[in-house]
Amino acid sequence: MKFKITKAGCREKLRPWVRALTNPHLLISVGIAWFITNGWAYCAIGIGGYLGIGWLWKAGTVWAGLLWLPGTPEKLLTLPLAIFILRRLFPSDTRTLAMIDRKRRALRIKTKQQYQAFREKLHKKRSL
Repeated sequence: MKFKITKAGCREKLRPWVRALTNPHLLISVGIAWFITNGWAYCAIGIGGYLGIGWLWKAGTVWAGLLWLPGTPEKLLTLPLAIFILRRLFPSDTRTLAMIDRKRRALRIKTKQQYQAFREKLHKKRSL
């Protein structure tokens, strides 16, 4: 299977994502969610180091160190939290919420199709 990638095709696929991700409501929600999950640690490192509060500096350093480990599923918490905050702070932003729901449904369908194809391929190998 060969795929031809064109500049116009990439633009058309990226356009809805860029439009949604540059939405001020979503940016505010992601910023708040990021601060809840990550940002406090960097502030704790800075404040703890500047004011000489050892436990605050250590807590921030430990959490930031965990975030930098490979495979840390931090985005699995941040993005759903951002969507939750978006729904609570900006319930009238139906365009962004509808786009997120459409993308989520499309991703679920695509994942199911890939899983089915994988299972079929696996069963073919077993029957050989």
